[in-house]
Amino acid sequence: MSVLFSLINKDNFYSKTLSGDFLRLYNASVENLSCGIFTTRLTFSKVSNIQSDLDKVIHAVLYGCPELFFVGQEVGISISGNEVVLNFKNKYANEDLLHIWNILDNKINQIAEEIRKIPSAYDKINYLNEYLCKTVAYTMSTDGIYGDPYGALILNQARCEGFAKTAKIILDRVGMNSIIAFGEGLSGSDTFNHAWNIIEYESRFYHFDFTWNSSKTQHGIPGQEYMFLDDLTSHIEHFPQYKYPQCDDPSNTFWARHNGIINYQADLGRIDVVQFDNNFIAIAKLPEELSEYELNDSIFVWMRDELAGYNYGRQYSYSYNQNLNLLVFYFFN
Repeated sequence: MSVLFSLINKDNFYSKTLSGDFLRLYNASVENLSCGIFTTRLTFSKVSNIQSDLDKVIHAVLYGCPELFFVGQEVGISISGNEVVLNFKNKYANEDLLHIWNILDNKINQIAEEIRKIPSAYDKINYLNEYLCKTVAYTMSTDGIYGDPYGALILNQARCEGFAKTAKIILDRVGMNSIIAFGEGLSGSDTFNHAWNIIEYESRFYHFDFTWNSSKTQHGIPGQEYMFLDDLTSHIEHFPQYKYPQCDDPSNTFWARHNGIINYQADLGRIDVVQFDNNFIAIAKLPEELSEYELNDSIFVWMRDELAGYNYGRQYSYSYNQNLNLLVFYFFN
């Protein structure tokens, strides 16, 4: 068999949860899929009570190997005697897979080349966030092509799965350790299936939701609210299905790095107002939820007086993240 798609991280977070027949099945599946073969058969020593471990095998393929972008979420499982068969779905059955992989691979290499030029790991991640925020539009479409890097980087549209897989495939390419995390997300009072990333930075792990950052982008200012989050903050809205590496450092969020953790209104004056091209942003982490009066009557006064907004923009705007209790100030020119 000739390999069509070379994997960078075959041994990933999910594959490391496997052993015995399940690890053998994973390795055989990846080998087959890398050659464009979508059915894998393996004889098990025992086949009772194996569904949850088979799910882990599938997760290791879908969330651990972003190069296998063409594999669909729906995977058929059949068991006959001691033989287990996995039937993976080709989302691009009507396309020349090698051709579209070459297009995608070239794009990934272009982005990775730019990231490698950046000396700081922190700035590398910020570059990736800005790139995804500015070039990939969020879509709610359930079409399979929007759940992978091809949809994100070539078609410039993706849902959460596509954002997360794209981030990982680029980070793998530049040698940075990351995980595609999945579980549920919270919007209002509703939960839904969701995927995001956990990235290692300076030997510690942090949550990143590039999908939600993209939705927060305004006037070319990339979203900053869902980067470098610790478990305590992220788990307000993200409910992971697996036990991922502990994320216990809150010191690298945008607001922590830019003096944005405040106790009183007067503290707003010391927050860093950060420039993006001709526009500016500042974020305040508030000690308590804003009142209706403050939301309706106070924020523009704070922007004008406490933040000296006239120094930064001709127009002011803000958003309020009630779940995380973040007040985000924008100054536009």
